[in-house]
Amino acid sequence: MLRILVTGLLLMTFVADAVGQPAPDLVDARAQELFQALNAGEDGDYREFIRTRVSERLQERYGEEELAGVLRDLAHALGPTEGQRPIREITVADEGGFYVGVRNAQGEPARLLLMLTDDTELRFDGFGLLPPELPPAPEVALSEIAPAIEEFVGARVEAGQFSGAVLVARDGEILFGRAYGLADRETGRLNTLDTPINLGSMNKMFTGLAIAQLEAAGKLNWQDTVGKHLPDFPNATVRDQARIDQLLTHSSGVPSYWNAAYEARKNEIDSLQGFLDTFVDDPLLFQPGQGNEYSNGGPVILGLIIERITGQSYFDYVREHIYAPAGMRNSGHFQKTETRSGKAEGYHRSSPGAELAPNTGWLGLQGSSAGGGYASANDLMRFAEALSAEKLLAREDLEVLWQVRRHMGPDFGYGYLWGTGTLEGQRWVGHNGGAPGISADFRYYSESGLVVIVLANQSRAAMPVSHWVNGLVTQGI
Repeated sequence: MLRILVTGLLLMTFVADAVGQPAPDLVDARAQELFQALNAGEDGDYREFIRTRVSERLQERYGEEELAGVLRDLAHALGPTEGQRPIREITVADEGGFYVGVRNAQGEPARLLLMLTDDTELRFDGFGLLPPELPPAPEVALSEIAPAIEEFVGARVEAGQFSGAVLVARDGEILFGRAYGLADRETGRLNTLDTPINLGSMNKMFTGLAIAQLEAAGKLNWQDTVGKHLPDFPNATVRDQARIDQLLTHSSGVPSYWNAAYEARKNEIDSLQGFLDTFVDDPLLFQPGQGNEYSNGGPVILGLIIERITGQSYFDYVREHIYAPAGMRNSGHFQKTETRSGKAEGYHRSSPGAELAPNTGWLGLQGSSAGGGYASANDLMRFAEALSAEKLLAREDLEVLWQVRRHMGPDFGYGYLWGTGTLEGQRWVGHNGGAPGISADFRYYSESGLVVIVLANQSRAAMPVSHWVNGLVTQGI
């Protein structure tokens, strides 16, 4: 999945190998070409830009349809860029490539990461938008945390930049908890701390936890092949070579289900087998164990393994073995057409500057073991408490989940479908998620008992709030 929200990035598209270093004026010229294509706002123009200005490597690997989607997402995140010049000097990025100072759709300063080919054409070999550079969180006493968060989040709500819920707790004691905005703009129903909000990819950590529960029970091994549990799996390479630990770390080569087959059937798929059918015949991104690329396909296969071992649907297993023992009463994989759960509708802008509109047309009928389930802020606090009390899994087994398997930056890594990092010397574990109308982040600091939950039913709204709030509350903890 190219359009991936990961901790530390608003939009992460491609990360290529380091390239040569052309002069800043040439990098600026390429940035202006990108801005011009984004401002055009039509897929036809995107495709022309892709054919003429994007590297052949990216075109061959991802195809025009996926690349056009990435550009569309980048246009939403940046907003109108006509005439935009770098705010600061162009600098060489640690990742290779270049940082270009820009303003995002909310007018906040941010950095655009550009990767260019190391030849005379200087085609785009990757691009990504880093989080806005918000004012640093102040150093405040514990008693001042709540008013500081209220002031910061309230300003973003007033500016139309946030709708959802923010909850900060420590050892079960709520330090700050408030919901904002509307769960349903048509009826005027308000968000509350008990409103189920779409988690996007945050659901992956529940899938990782379910696999760890079965491993602790002796029903599988991390190094088992897919075929050991799904002997009839139709892709022979995946069946015989891909291992469970590779599915958990996005190193199996299994692609995602964001393709034409999924788009054609998304409004009828209500089972993991239905998701599998959309991508099982697609070519692998690479041979199992020979690369690493974030994918929603791997967690779908893990969900099918859970179903085969337990004899339950994935959805029933998670409800009975994670949600119920944790006391999560407002969580589940709700279909987009149901109304009994009281879930929040998601809202996004179809184009930069447009009014917020429901994301119903983008959503599939139901989420999968890769994401798309719902939970409330209060439920996620209970989930953190259940982790602390070892109600779901013993601490030694949780540590296996949380062990860094892939370093993605100096303070961020990835375990078994769990992100992990450090902030102000404090280790956190969790996951985030994002898509049109969906933005969410969950961080649990296992040593201090601190948990920070930010859920938004609005595109790209949670991460800036989460970064700021986490920076605030970890000072002095």
